[in-house]
Parts: sequence; C-alpha cells; structure tokens
Amino acid sequence: MFVADAMLKKLARWLRLLGVEVLYPPSIDDDDIIEFTKKSNKILLTMDSELCRRARKQGRSVFLVPRKSTDEQLALLIKRFKLDVSDAPSRVLCPLCNGTLKEVGKKEVKGKVPAELLQKHDVFWKCSGCKKVFWEGSHWERINRKVERIKEMTR
Repeated sequence: MFVADAMLKKLARWLRLLGVEVLYPPSIDDDDIIEFTKKSNKILLTMDSELCRRARKQGRSVFLVPRKSTDEQLALLIKRFKLDVSDAPSRVLCPLCNGTLKEVGKKEVKGKVPAELLQKHDVFWKCSGCKKVFWEGSHWERINRKVERIKEMTR
C-alpha cells in the first residue's frame, strides 16, 4: 500500500506492527523513489515537501506526513486511508523487512535464539523475508499498549 522515504523509518516500522504493508527502501534517492512508486503503484509517504511536490507533478500518489509524534502520524494515516488495524497486533508484519510472520515451534528456532528463551516462551514467530525470529519479550506489553493507544486515537 505505501512506500516510506528515508525520513520515516520509525513510522514504517510501526505501520508494519499494525499489519499495514509499507516498503522502506532506506538508501534510495528522490528520483528513484518516485519511479519506484510509479512501478509499484503504491502511495509515497514523505515529510519532504519538495519530494512531495515533485512526485505530485509527475502524477504520483503521495501523502505529506506532518511533523508530529509517531502516534499522531499513525492515527492520521489510519483515518485518512481508512486502514483496518482492528486485528493488530495479531496480523503483524515484520517490522524490519515487511515480511509475513509465521508461528513456529521451539524445535524450529532451537539454536537461533538463546536457550533461556526456549525455556521461557512457547510461541515464536519467524519472518518469511529476513528469517528473524520474534517472541513475546519484555517489549511486547509496550507494543500492545501503543497499539491500543493508536486505536483509541482513531475512534
């Protein structure tokens, strides 16, 4: 759905945690990202007003993200594009690469995570893209609180 420019890494990661597909090519110049949005038929997210102007001039779909807190930016995008985040965080995308996360057993992650995590957790997820393994660590509650806060802001 979206392509985020280099200034929006944090926003891109949080959108993925909400289950929203967003590509984030970190080292791409303005001309290339405009061309990429043309080929991929995705909406460009940027805080760069000049990039926004140039993209619009070329007929690209672009949204100028205001310089606000990440929470406010997320709430604005959810409202503006009517994004369905009702299932978040159950349909999380990989915050690193946008890949899908698949639930896997302890057997599959043995040797890929510290042994104490295998004893502490029963559920793990593996990214289909970057192969990173995730689990409900200490950060999980913070993520859930933020997701609920964002949902509340959009009601």
